[in-house]
Amino acid sequence: METRRQLLKAIGVSGVALPLSGCTTSGDSGANETTTTAEPTTETTTTEAEPETVTVAVGPEKRLRYEPETVEISVGDTVEWTFESPGHNVTTKSGASPKCKVPDGAEEFASYEGKNHFSINEVGTTYSYTFEVTGEYVYVCTPHAGQGMVGTVIVNE
Repeated sequence: METRRQLLKAIGVSGVALPLSGCTTSGDSGANETTTTAEPTTETTTTEAEPETVTVAVGPEKRLRYEPETVEISVGDTVEWTFESPGHNVTTKSGASPKCKVPDGAEEFASYEGKNHFSINEVGTTYSYTFEVTGEYVYVCTPHAGQGMVGTVIVNE
C-alpha cells in the first residue's frame, strides 16, 4: 500500500498543495470521500411593498377611451380615474353593460351612486377604488361602452 508521500512522488508533485487530504488509494473509487457543505450565512428579509396608486385618464383629449386601457397592479393598490372630458363614468356594475366583469368574491364598483348607470362625472373630478381581490376586472363608461370605452385592471398577489 502506497503512502501519501509515495503517491505524490509518483505523480511528480512536490511542494504543491493539493486537496488530497483524506484520500486513499484503496481502489474503492471514492467510497471514503467526505463532502461538506457550508450553510449559507446570509439572511433574507422580505418587506411588503407599500400600496401604490395608479392613475387612469378618463376621456383624454376628448377621446372615448381610458388611458392606459389596461393596468396591472397588486392586491391593496388603488386605481384613481381622473375625468378629463365631459360625459363619462367608470363602472363594473352588472346591468351597466354585458362587458363588465369582476372576479369571484370581488365587489362591483362605480364612480356613481345607485343604479343610474348613465350618471356622469364632472370634468376635473376623480374616482378611486382599492382592489383587494386578485383577478381581472373589466369596466366601462356606460354612455360609451358601445363605442369601445372599456378598460381592464389586472390584480396580482
